[in-house]
Amino acid sequence: MALALLAAGLVLFLWPTPELPVQEAITRKIIAMTRAAEEKDVAGVMEGVSERFKAGRGFSKEQVRGVLVAQVLRGQWVRIFHTGLEVTEVSPTRGDFTVRFIFARSEARELEQLAKESVVDAWSVEGSFEKEQDGEWRVVEARDRRLDPRDLF
Repeated sequence: MALALLAAGLVLFLWPTPELPVQEAITRKIIAMTRAAEEKDVAGVMEGVSERFKAGRGFSKEQVRGVLVAQVLRGQWVRIFHTGLEVTEVSPTRGDFTVRFIFARSEARELEQLAKESVVDAWSVEGSFEKEQDGEWRVVEARDRRLDPRDLF
């Protein structure tokens, strides 16, 4: 009996899971990276950034890490919201995205609860994710533009 349960457990564990659609995979990755940033987990954010990463300003992955570390050390923001997330499948291994990030000094749990005065920074980001050799989705390029927080509400 125990052997049968073990065998059944192994079959379920090793059974291939269906691959997520490109849009869903990238959306989940952006959400995970946003949560990691909010928890001030720089390594967690950087797991989603490709070694091949290039930013619109010419930043490499290491330069982005430096900017994130500086932001975490300053500790200005408490909450990070993403809004307006759109993902477009380019191919089975590439997708483009646009999203707005709002960095706030607030305990609000939802964007609607955020007071205008608590917004610290807001950015529009667009770029591309690719599914890499290890099967993980990582951002390979991004361009950002600072937004006026008053325009968000």
